[in-house]
Amino acid sequence: MAPKTEDEPLTARQVAAIKAAAQQGLLGTVGVQEVGAQESVSSDGGEAPLTLEALEAEVQKKPFAFLYDGDTWEANLAHMREETFKEKHFMHACAVKANPLEYFLRRACELGHGAECASISEVVHSLDVGFAPDRVVFDSPCKTAAEIEFALRKGVHLNMDNLQELARVEAILASGRVNLTPSSIVGIRVNPLVGAGTIAAFSVSTGKSKFGVPLQKSGQERESLLARVVACPWINGVHVHTGSGGMGLDQLVAGVRTAVDFALEINERAGERRIRTLDMGGGLAVNFNVAQQLSDFAPYAAALRKDVPEIFADNVFDRVVTEFGAAAQHKFALLASRVEYTKSYDGGRIALIHAGSDVFMRACYCPETFVHHRVFAFSSTGEQKEVSEDERVPTDIAGPLCFAGDVVVRDAKIAPLEVGDIVALADVGGNALSIRTTHCSRQGPQVFVFHGANEALTFRQIQDVQPVRDSVRQWKCRE
Repeated sequence: MAPKTEDEPLTARQVAAIKAAAQQGLLGTVGVQEVGAQESVSSDGGEAPLTLEALEAEVQKKPFAFLYDGDTWEANLAHMREETFKEKHFMHACAVKANPLEYFLRRACELGHGAECASISEVVHSLDVGFAPDRVVFDSPCKTAAEIEFALRKGVHLNMDNLQELARVEAILASGRVNLTPSSIVGIRVNPLVGAGTIAAFSVSTGKSKFGVPLQKSGQERESLLARVVACPWINGVHVHTGSGGMGLDQLVAGVRTAVDFALEINERAGERRIRTLDMGGGLAVNFNVAQQLSDFAPYAAALRKDVPEIFADNVFDRVVTEFGAAAQHKFALLASRVEYTKSYDGGRIALIHAGSDVFMRACYCPETFVHHRVFAFSSTGEQKEVSEDERVPTDIAGPLCFAGDVVVRDAKIAPLEVGDIVALADVGGNALSIRTTHCSRQGPQVFVFHGANEALTFRQIQDVQPVRDSVRQWKCRE
């Protein structure tokens, strides 16, 4: 995460989206009139008790939603695909774990992207969405033998995480149950050992990392790894992923440089251009303090062109894979929630909204580590509340879960909030819905995508609020 600086405001388009969502009734209302409107009249003319059906109808108008900017999301992918990493042999795979929503995966597929998968469920999901098998990259560090065989049979790009997994692949191929084709891609993941970044939990290139085979600069370990890979002529890819946020450009570039040198050394030892796919991973950091939405692909590409020119040449690798996740998703959605209740304390206020650690687990549990969501105050009609610096009040944006740590943003200096007002949280497009927890059995939120000019935005609902009974179905047990 970038060092904390003064937060920048929302873009004019984001402000317009909050106003349009409120005025089009997408955020419901708060107060007793909502429930009262759902109550029925009993046979004797009195009010009947609120039924589950009526409650479900109220839930469908839950006063909060994720609002994705479909146009700007696509523009960012185009910026990656057509302006920075624009060579035709690049295959840009979107990290499914960052945003698994079917709508965005299908659109990414239509735009020519691939899908990077961290589990067999993500592999199946990506294939079902429509990705060609060779554009689905399976990177899990803990694949079962059955998952490996499934991926190989389907023709999925398989990156082996370690030498024990390599031995499993070798055994499956030796059994004759699976035959690789000329289009099969099987890679070996290396740990480039370039050190930790600013976020320890995202630093996967240390000597203690659980990912990849440690790649020493020289010595017997490197020689043994080279010999093992060269002895397997079906290995035709090298994979590296230096880190996921908190890594400097110099570290990311050094990781790719290390992987390319290893791939070229394999080719030299094998006496042929055997490594034809270089998977450089993702890991580009997101700056949560700025309004700028297009990702910093340009400086990263420039640094790579200077220090690792081989990946841009068309005669070194047939395919270069990227696996951007947060950089391709985070900046392109807002969370908008009406304030259900407010409280005051000495020196500040608390605003209770309908999203907390159930969708913002990282922000709530590790507020100084992973993400920083800029927060903004809007009136009940969707007008941004503008006040002087002196009129701003330190406000905790608290979620609905039943524990004290369920606070998304602490001491935000914003305009005073009242019941029914709207809180907007920025940069929630990635690693929010996909990390959603079921603690307290909260229902999943409604999700909209918006398109069009700022003054005439149109919204498409791509997910409904999760029904109450569905949210507790996972707790049912066998008789």
